[in-house]
Amino acid sequence: MRSFVVLCCLATLMLACGGGTQPAELHIIPTLHGLHATNERYTYDSLRAIVQRLAPDIVAVEIRPSDIGRDSSYLKRNYPLEMWMAPYWFPEARITGIDWLGDDLDDDPIPEGHWQQAEIVQHQRALQADSIAQELLVACAGLVDERMVLLRSLSLDELLASRDAELTLRYYACMDEQLADTEHVRVLDFFRLRNEHMYALIQALADENPGKRIVVLTGDDHYVQFAAWRKGRSDL
Repeated sequence: MRSFVVLCCLATLMLACGGGTQPAELHIIPTLHGLHATNERYTYDSLRAIVQRLAPDIVAVEIRPSDIGRDSSYLKRNYPLEMWMAPYWFPEARITGIDWLGDDLDDDPIPEGHWQQAEIVQHQRALQADSIAQELLVACAGLVDERMVLLRSLSLDELLASRDAELTLRYYACMDEQLADTEHVRVLDFFRLRNEHMYALIQALADENPGKRIVVLTGDDHYVQFAAWRKGRSDL
């Protein structure tokens, strides 16, 4: 049990709340989305057990706040399994959302066909179809390959102690450098904006719930960026 607590500290973000009250106890845990189904050392069951052991008051998931409470078929169509299953896995906790998918959706339901027609999807397809841009990104490919080996094989404890964060940050820095003078920088701009919105919602959640134990489940890419921002800001 002691090793579990120590490792959780590596993934924990403690945010001070106003008024001199006890701060929220905030644990941010990186998840693997579909890779949980094939990574035998970090499965859906092991993720569930880790969260249950923490016994959170609140579980924040990668779902838009406006989508929390929608029916399971809608959530299954639009979000990773570990996110939409949270109400069933953690019935004693309050489930809240911290995702953001763009101002064009606002708080409206995600329409059928969104993941084929959304503006960011069109930008990503344009990037994939641009042979010159793809040649530029060859310089970044090795970082992706090395990182995927870790995501497919390591437990949560091992992942947190691995080079995953370094590889992820280097990959996005490489993309920034290679795409800086192209129209495809708009893809990276969307990624950054999404992270900023999500991180702001996490901060607000902690500020609004002093003394509560909060677990945030978010994809590993987001987790790495959130951890980097935490280290670089004195007020977090």
